Amino acid sequence: MFPGEFNQTGWTHGASLDGFLRMMNSERLMTNSDMPMPIDFQAILKAHEQGLNLNEGQLTLIAGDASDRKFFRLESSFLKAICMKFPKWDGGYGGDPISWLGMHSALTGLGIPVPRVLFVDEENACIWTEDFGDQFLNFKLGQRVLDEQDPECALTFNLFKEALELLVQIQYPRRPILHHPAENRAFDYEKLSFEMNFFITHFVKGWLGLPLTETDPHDRALMREFESLCTQLHGTERVLCHRDYHVRNVMVVNDRVKWIDFQDARMGPHTYDVVSLLRDSYTKITPQTRCSLLKFYWTQLNEARNKCGRPPLSLEKLSHEASLMALQRNIKALGSFGYLATQKQKTSYLKYVGSTIDTIVADDFSEISGLKIGTAFPAIIDFLSNIKNGHWKPLFEARLRAFGIAESF
Repeated sequence: MFPGEFNQTGWTHGASLDGFLRMMNSERLMTNSDMPMPIDFQAILKAHEQGLNLNEGQLTLIAGDASDRKFFRLESSFLKAICMKFPKWDGGYGGDPISWLGMHSALTGLGIPVPRVLFVDEENACIWTEDFGDQFLNFKLGQRVLDEQDPECALTFNLFKEALELLVQIQYPRRPILHHPAENRAFDYEKLSFEMNFFITHFVKGWLGLPLTETDPHDRALMREFESLCTQLHGTERVLCHRDYHVRNVMVVNDRVKWIDFQDARMGPHTYDVVSLLRDSYTKITPQTRCSLLKFYWTQLNEARNKCGRPPLSLEKLSHEASLMALQRNIKALGSFGYLATQKQKTSYLKYVGSTIDTIVADDFSEISGLKIGTAFPAIIDFLSNIKNGHWKPLFEARLRAFGIAESF
């Protein structure tokens, strides 16, 4: 049985998988104006696996994300498409195709620009979609720092604003969605704590090789502050979150923003996706620009809340939440970098460790919120500062060299 289907009344649990796939593969495929003739996507995949060439086009393996999925680009004389191949069809939460399809339907219903589905291939655990190209949200920057005062950054700055507007669009939709795959999973205390433990397990102990003990008072203080951070975030108001809203999951097509990699959506704080974007590990942004974009989001958010009859949120309160959320989100990112390096042999993300720690310590939302992270969470900031610039710096640099990282971002 298919765990859910999105229709005019929302996400219907227990709907037929066969019926859903027939709808996806007939209505969407055959009405696609980019396809002058039906394409046998399964035959193309089979030919690729056998090393054969077909007139319909060739598949090329392209760089994917941090998941276990594989991505192929189909290029032919009349169609460009992406084949997203999952490790298996009936996976659980986390990159599984059922959740991807469910969130795709939900986001489409909200008017979010996501790739059109061209074909769903359960047999080979593949979803074929339109190709959004290779231009990430920050593609125009190159090595430049995003600065709203720099005329060369004007296009990118406006694209960031558009990306924030889309977040408000899913947080306060113009029409209600009764059900969607993310409604029963949230960034609650349990999930947030899991991510903090993930950081300890895979970054601190697994990659860096630092032992933490329950008897060391500094280590106990660190754990208490993690608990406090998660407790405070658990109590925030929850909205729908993309869950992985960094620049590499926000594409630009014809100077407009598009979304990918949304299958892990959850309910969580307003600022979860906001800080994922504004405190992104892959983009350098001036503190003033970060704050300016946060204020822009705050304005858009309160306009949407007003239309829904909800009371406005103060900028100070929103910034306070953003400070907490940014701390948790960036620590989780460090855990992911360690995990990918030690468990998946994906070491390229390690070059972002130093800049991510610098961003955490810089605490650029404190000017608005009045919450100084270094004062509220001294053990966390002291711990991270010592990794990058303190007595653990030699170990940190040695670990980077051991994993082949000569230059950091």
